[in-house]
Amino acid sequence: MKIDAAILIGDRGKFFPVQGGNKNFLDLHGLPLFFYSIKALEESPYINRIFIVGDQARIKNTIAGHSRALKTPDKIIALEQKRNLFENVFVAFEEALSVERKNNRSAEWTGEEKAMLYMPGDTPLIAAQEIDEFIEQCDVNSIDYFLGMSTEEGLKPFYPTKKERGIKMAYFYVKGKKYRQNNLHLIKPFKIQNRHCIQRMYDYRYQKQVIYFLKLLLAFYRAHLQRRGIYYFLILHWNLFLARIGLESLTPPFRRMISLEGIEEVIRNFLGCRFKIVETKLPGAALDIDNEKDYETMKIQFHFWRDYQSDLIDAFLKSRLPIESAQ
Repeated sequence: MKIDAAILIGDRGKFFPVQGGNKNFLDLHGLPLFFYSIKALEESPYINRIFIVGDQARIKNTIAGHSRALKTPDKIIALEQKRNLFENVFVAFEEALSVERKNNRSAEWTGEEKAMLYMPGDTPLIAAQEIDEFIEQCDVNSIDYFLGMSTEEGLKPFYPTKKERGIKMAYFYVKGKKYRQNNLHLIKPFKIQNRHCIQRMYDYRYQKQVIYFLKLLLAFYRAHLQRRGIYYFLILHWNLFLARIGLESLTPPFRRMISLEGIEEVIRNFLGCRFKIVETKLPGAALDIDNEKDYETMKIQFHFWRDYQSDLIDAFLKSRLPIESAQ
């Protein structure tokens, strides 16, 4: 199975600048930040074309200036962004369908069943093996939306210490584990009934801010979720609040109230599609750059973390069972 992929690096809508501009174009050891996402996709055997949605002219100029760093620049298609993330998702999807028609090739799926991988451009530690691990767990014949997740166990080595800088992400707490979404989304856009809800989830993603918490809660209410959906939402945020004020030790009783399967059901009802969470052992995609502090930390720790990741990938490839092909 080969799929098309899209890297979304637009700067419209609910966009938060880093160092006064679009973080995806910031330099990280000689390459623009979003190039690390491109290079990981290029190395994956499951990826066909790569679409990049953002400031089209700037993307083209940046690629032209760093083309030697890419293996297959002919596979990369730059597209002009629209007003927000939701519209950019469909810009890439519709262009992918258009390219297939122009090439007179029979698509692997019909437009409604076509799946596409979506990811951001601010995850420089992402690896091709992580993308492969994610896709290999996605049975596109039975699910419409797969969301990747990393565990706290996988992300702990990147925490700050007394001697070294690091990045510590916020988690959502469920029975048995703590998870962080890892920015990998395999979606059949035409199968999402409540597509507008994707934009709302993105707009209100910074749930540490009370106003965004209230707005997302209202969106859940307006979506006519069952009581269980509101209940899960409130318990998840209660656990997050306890962790933020240093009382994480009080979360276990509340974590037992929430299962991963229950969260899948809530999101399934919210989006109106068949939804599944996919856990990956390789954690690089979860480490996105949200602010200047993260960016400065990544510049300092990048080579050390990449070396650690190489060892992690080697151990992972040796331990996993052979998989003949993706579903």
